[in-house]
Amino acid sequence: MGEFLSAERINIMKLVKNFLLNGLYQLLLVILPLVTAPYVSRVLGAHGVGIYAFTGANVQYFVLLAILGTSTYGNREIAYHQNDKQKRSDIFWGINFLSWITAAISLFAFGIFIIVSRKYQDIYAWQSLLILTSLFDISWYFMGRENFKVTVTRNFIFKILTVISIFIFVKNSNDLPIYIAIMCIGGLLGSISLWPYLKHEVFKPKLKNLNLKKHLHYTIILFIPTIAVQIYWVANKSMIGLMDSVVHAGFFQQSDSMIKMALSIIGTIGVVMLPRVASMHSEGNINGIRNSIVKTFNIATGISFGIFFGILGISLKFAPFFWGKSFEMVGLIMMIEAPIIIFIPMSNVFGTQYLLPLNRMKPYTFSVTFGAILNIVVNLAFIPLFGVIGATVATVVSEFAVTVYQYLSIRKEFSFSDLFGGLWKYFISGLLMFVVVFWMNQSFKMTIIQLILQIILGVLIYTLSNILLKTQLWLMASELLGKMKNRVSRNHIRIDQKQEILEHPLDTIKASFDQFAILFQEIDGKKTLSHKNFLTNLNNFDNTLKNVTFNDDLDKNDIIRLSDFIAELSIIMSRKRDYLKVQDQEHLYQFAQGLNILASKMEKIAQEEYSPKELKEWFRKELGE
Repeated sequence: MGEFLSAERINIMKLVKNFLLNGLYQLLLVILPLVTAPYVSRVLGAHGVGIYAFTGANVQYFVLLAILGTSTYGNREIAYHQNDKQKRSDIFWGINFLSWITAAISLFAFGIFIIVSRKYQDIYAWQSLLILTSLFDISWYFMGRENFKVTVTRNFIFKILTVISIFIFVKNSNDLPIYIAIMCIGGLLGSISLWPYLKHEVFKPKLKNLNLKKHLHYTIILFIPTIAVQIYWVANKSMIGLMDSVVHAGFFQQSDSMIKMALSIIGTIGVVMLPRVASMHSEGNINGIRNSIVKTFNIATGISFGIFFGILGISLKFAPFFWGKSFEMVGLIMMIEAPIIIFIPMSNVFGTQYLLPLNRMKPYTFSVTFGAILNIVVNLAFIPLFGVIGATVATVVSEFAVTVYQYLSIRKEFSFSDLFGGLWKYFISGLLMFVVVFWMNQSFKMTIIQLILQIILGVLIYTLSNILLKTQLWLMASELLGKMKNRVSRNHIRIDQKQEILEHPLDTIKASFDQFAILFQEIDGKKTLSHKNFLTNLNNFDNTLKNVTFNDDLDKNDIIRLSDFIAELSIIMSRKRDYLKVQDQEHLYQFAQGLNILASKMEKIAQEEYSPKELKEWFRKELGE
């Protein structure tokens, strides 16, 4: 019964839970490379890392062909139909059959590529497993269902096993094929492990409902921006390897992996918010979407400015300390590439969290396509002159262009002041942190203790500056902390503050019942009920019901009377469903059904011989406490 009592509260808690789960997983993605990267770079050397980066970039083109745009499209479509098992089953199998076809084509094309290729054939053979990984990857389904626990748990296990295998089996530069095999097999097993969780999620496939033509149409539409994004993430390494050197491709790979690792902390916001915004869009909740975008923009930019200035402060001495002396140049590359830590989260909010869920594909596709073309043009001009530095500049220019265009495409919905008005506070906070951290970085010898001190001091300076300047990030954080504190300190459930304490506990539930009856009578002439009034009465009844049923004086006769009240209220609610706004109708339906189920159970429980304590425990269990 508890899950029906306050749908709004459940949705918020579910969103927070998803943020926490993804945050923990992204933290894992940050920690594990920090553990393995120093070891791998020293064992494989700059040349081995360069080969891995260059060949990995080339195989990604075939992976893109295999998945088309199924991941983003599937996530969005499942989110649209979360509560319709038959519909989401048809969507799931249709998209999967399509991806299996495209993966088979991609594998065939990659086989020809390996035969034609004269170098690194053994490396490419192992990397073909990446295409198989994409064939079995169904994480997009669970993301669309907002069930992040499944994907996070399985990925956590296989990431840990991968790290352990690297330390056991990779011993010298000749073990590059072994290293690549471990990385690819780990990803493949992680994808396959998700399939058993589908048992109760989808029905068996019906060939007549696959609708491959429709899915192909939309995945191709999404494939264009997907390949465009990948071009200016992957093409840099290919072009550096071809026009500069494989070693410098490895340098760019190390810098890029560290920057993307930092971005993954912020990226969890987009992963969680895409299905949430898509769901709100399907309900017509435009105000909810706008509020979510403004809040997540402040969270994303507030965190990104801190990470940006932090990386600027430590990069120069961090690179040779972390990867080895032969990777000293990576420090300079990181400083040049660091601005994308600000641009990518912004474009993630504009594009992934707003344009995509609202199906505004034209501006999104144009922005990333323009960015990809600009990246290639700047690479062609700058790599012959400046080598890997030129490619890094091209990356920053491209990301900035994408961000600017995407904002211009939504400027009518979100004013400049709404989004960018408070960014100067983050800039000032980050600049203060950078001055202190950079001075420490250049003044002292880099050690693990020094690195930890610089990070801790930087975080403290940035946090205190946010507090003093009262940034939106700090205000939201303090508000959340306040709510959590109040919730923990609350040792009992209170009903409406203005309501008088009545002599018998059932008088309280009757009063709350009467409030609902009066409310529905009042709307007969208005033909609609406000969202606020609906939630207020729903939550009041929720709290009152819990307060009454946890009362030690409740006896068997009281339970029978209470079940009658609840059954009657369930009928009234079912009849008045159409008076509510769209986003509240489903909530009321679930609430009414829950009341009906509870009333039936209470009638049965009243026939049993239970002590007051046992009755109280039964209610606590049924009401989700």
